[in-house]
Amino acid sequence: MKKILILFMAVLFAVPAFAVDKTSADYLRKKRHLSPMNPIVESVAEKAIKKSLKKETGAKFNVKFEGYTLSSMKAGIFKNLVIKGKNVTVEDVFLPYLEFKTVTDYNWIDYTQNPVMAKSDMVFEYNIGLSEKSINDALKSKEYQKTIEKINKKAFPLFVLSDARVRIKDNRLYVIISYNFPINPAKKDRTLVVSTDFSVENGLIRAKNVGLNSVYGNLPIDKVTNLINLLDPLTFTLDVMNSKKCTSRIENVKLVDNIFQINGKMFVEGSK
Repeated sequence: MKKILILFMAVLFAVPAFAVDKTSADYLRKKRHLSPMNPIVESVAEKAIKKSLKKETGAKFNVKFEGYTLSSMKAGIFKNLVIKGKNVTVEDVFLPYLEFKTVTDYNWIDYTQNPVMAKSDMVFEYNIGLSEKSINDALKSKEYQKTIEKINKKAFPLFVLSDARVRIKDNRLYVIISYNFPINPAKKDRTLVVSTDFSVENGLIRAKNVGLNSVYGNLPIDKVTNLINLLDPLTFTLDVMNSKKCTSRIENVKLVDNIFQINGKMFVEGSK
């Protein structure tokens, strides 16, 4: 998701600075900066951001950009940014919608670098929609197989998982798990279907109100709940879009009209 937030700066500001300007956060925040050129430059920035995002994702975005001064904007410093998009694909994951807006009012990136680099720490509020397709897109990745392998190491020799996917129906998530028995394997994998709600506890998404819809044998609900938390499909889908210098904190999750509405904060680490 860091890529979505800062790639736009790579094409900004062919507009020259008309005077030498300070770039410190203290100076820019405390002084009033009035310029008839600011709205023009901000409009240029918004169009450039939209163009860059469309090139990267193929989707259209609404963008609101606000800077301080011409020269600080030319340096890559901005005050506020709001990005809203629908039907967006990020890292091969389809998102029905996403929204970002800055929390920090002093944000500095170096758009002359490839890839673009953050020069100041930045915080964004995010609101992301995850559909059934969103989650299954992520669970098909090779990276998710590492999660299944970790679970299998813990579960052996009781059972081994071969696949996990989800369905969303009537505002309820169903996790469909294929498994078998390593000691005495069945000819075909068995299927475990678990329905679940989710809540956020200390920034982590946790399963609640878990129900067994289809299972071979008897399994305690607490063990199944633990399994769903280990599979962690929602968090994994969000993590696919993170990077080493961009982390997120989940604050709320709810399922509305068969779309998970997840919001929280995103932290982009600036280069030191």
